[in-house]
This record gives sequence, C-alpha cells and structure tokens, in this order.
Amino acid sequence: MDAETLDPETFATRFAQAHQDIYLHAVRRVRDKREQLTRETAAFLLHLAEAGPMTLTELSRHLGRAPSTLSEMVDHLTAKDLIRREPDPGDGRRALIWLTAHGREVQAREMYALDRDHLRLAAGRLPPARLALLTELLGELTAALRSEKPPTGDLP
Repeated sequence: MDAETLDPETFATRFAQAHQDIYLHAVRRVRDKREQLTRETAAFLLHLAEAGPMTLTELSRHLGRAPSTLSEMVDHLTAKDLIRREPDPGDGRRALIWLTAHGREVQAREMYALDRDHLRLAAGRLPPARLALLTELLGELTAALRSEKPPTGDLP
C-alpha cells in the first residue's frame, strides 16, 4: 500500500472513524450478567488497587461507608477470591484487606472497554512488523496528545 500524505484535518476525521469502528467491533461485551462487577464492587477494587492494603476502619473512612456494610462486602468478595484478609505486619491484632491475584486480574479487566482477547486474535492476522509500527505510531500519537492542551470553549 502506498503511503498517502494526509493533512491534520483529514487524519483527525479518519482516525475518529477508525476509533469508532474499532470500538464497535472490539468492545468488551458481557455475555453473562454474573460476569459483570457492580459499579460499587468495581469502585471498591479500584480503590484498593490504587490505595493499597487497608484495614476495614481505613476503608470505612476512605469510602464513607459503615464498617458493618463494608464487612459484608469484604466477606462476599473474599468468598469470590477477589480480596483477602491478611494479618497486619505492624499490628497482629488488625487485618489488612488486599486484592488477590484473581482480584487484580478482574480489576484490570474491568478497566478496559475493549476485549483484549478479540484484539489479540485480530492482531494475529497482521504481520508482526506492521503491528510493531502501529504500536509505535499509536505511542507517538498518545505522547503528542498528552503534550497538546485540549481546545477550550464551546463545542461546535
């Protein structure tokens, strides 16, 4: 395929359309509602992932929830192997609540809108050199977006 020279406006239009198409075909779909985390559970796991191990009292303060309510949630998520209670190395009378390996996997998967397995299968149909180039170019575009201030003012 011959390289085509694009002006920024044409690129922006084509890229936006490609993004919509990719999202349409690669969005992570929940086939069984039981596979999906509730918003509250997803937020709880994200908070633990970002804040680190905490006691029930600390979680209660962070999340603004009663310890009794959180204790039920912790029991439920422990039974699903998403979190675990561990003795606090600094105070053996307390327990720290932390993500299990399975909990980290589930939490990370919840952060993605796209189905990574579907993307992996599609990527397998492309030559490795093209995948490397695409990855490099997307990285450069991302870096340019980070350094560019978003436009201000009213939307058209």
